[in-house]
Amino acid sequence: MRIRYIYLTDQSRQLAQKIKSSLSKDCWFDIGLDYEKGLEAEIISYSEFKAESGTYFKESDCLVFIMASGIVVRSIAGHLVDKFTDPAVLVVDELGINVISLLSGHMGGANDFCRRIASSIGANPVITTATDINNKGAFDMLVKKMWANVDNLRDLSLLINSDLLKGVDIQLYIDPDYREYFEEDDLRGFSLVDQVKNLTSVGRNIEKNIDVKIQTRYDKIVISDKLDLCRLAKEEGLVLVVPRRNVLGIGCRKNTDSKVFEEEVLSYLSQANIDVRSIGRLGSIDLKMNEICIGEFSSKYGIRCEFFAPEDLAAYHDIYEKSEFVKKVTGVYSVAQPACHILAGGRLLGEMYRDKGITLALGRR
Repeated sequence: MRIRYIYLTDQSRQLAQKIKSSLSKDCWFDIGLDYEKGLEAEIISYSEFKAESGTYFKESDCLVFIMASGIVVRSIAGHLVDKFTDPAVLVVDELGINVISLLSGHMGGANDFCRRIASSIGANPVITTATDINNKGAFDMLVKKMWANVDNLRDLSLLINSDLLKGVDIQLYIDPDYREYFEEDDLRGFSLVDQVKNLTSVGRNIEKNIDVKIQTRYDKIVISDKLDLCRLAKEEGLVLVVPRRNVLGIGCRKNTDSKVFEEEVLSYLSQANIDVRSIGRLGSIDLKMNEICIGEFSSKYGIRCEFFAPEDLAAYHDIYEKSEFVKKVTGVYSVAQPACHILAGGRLLGEMYRDKGITLALGRR
């Protein structure tokens, strides 16, 4: 998470310091933002921003300007790409009366930033996105909250959010494992169903000029990481949202064959009825940082890898099964389960898998 507070006057600099000091890491995580890479929050002058505006815009997750909105619009206009890649941009007047969500309200998190900042300084949050002002949820916000894997997110967000505003019946199934992640406000306008089979067989077809490769009925949405439900949703042409909150802890012998590794991981996940698209992180010991099988697997499935020092893993030795062989090779008694523990915050799922020199542990963040 990289947040930049940009001030123009001494008064706005003081307000920037007040906002920065009032917001903690936890508040960003609470609204679905992943700060595990660290929270970098700095206060810079407008002249500093203007001198390197392209770099700051590209390399920031959130830009909070404390000045007039006209100045901000002219400063960032040449750097805009789209709402899926642009950072959140907010404008706060220097008296702290209004906080404006200016850019990337949903996917960038500007609307949530806006509410948090306004609450912290007693200001008025100004949010103009159509779904929010009409008290509706939004498809792209469901996706964001799950850090989810979705095909054709751009087209589907436009179609589904538009229909929500029109009052169209958008049916939504949420896997029981993930219902606790959503608040009532997130689901406004959606019709919740208890079982996937309750999604009726008749649905609305995608408009012909919209290129959607898989889904054909965009008023039927399934949120799940279960392999059988994901396959069913695909077969039925339903909109599939696969949460990416699952993690894998991994241990393997040196120079494990990549094909064997992939087969074993997919087999393990299949036995657990988990879709591989739900894996957001892989974790192992730093000794395996250059292991080809791990690198090729993570690259193929778009999964981020994190590698831990032996002393980090050793902190959890008393919790999990120990192996003298693993200790001899790596310097620690176990790798997969402690790595999974760190990634999942201690929330492991099921039993550890061990075969063909590969150990795997599944968890959920």
